[in-house]
Amino acid sequence: MSIITVKTKELNPFKVQKKAKLIQELTDLENEVLEKLVELKKSKKAIAMVTNAESWQTIKEFIM
Repeated sequence: MSIITVKTKELNPFKVQKKAKLIQELTDLENEVLEKLVELKKSKKAIAMVTNAESWQTIKEFIM
């Protein structure tokens, strides 16, 4: 197993712990999938859609 260090701007230790758990969840994804998620992360429109409760619900229903 490899260990990586991730820097975050978050200072709240509870939020840091939550972020670490979420990142850990992503470690088993293929690089291709991670690259696509990073591409979405760079899109203001994509971020707006996943932060809007109604849009996120629609996306989840469509995908799942």
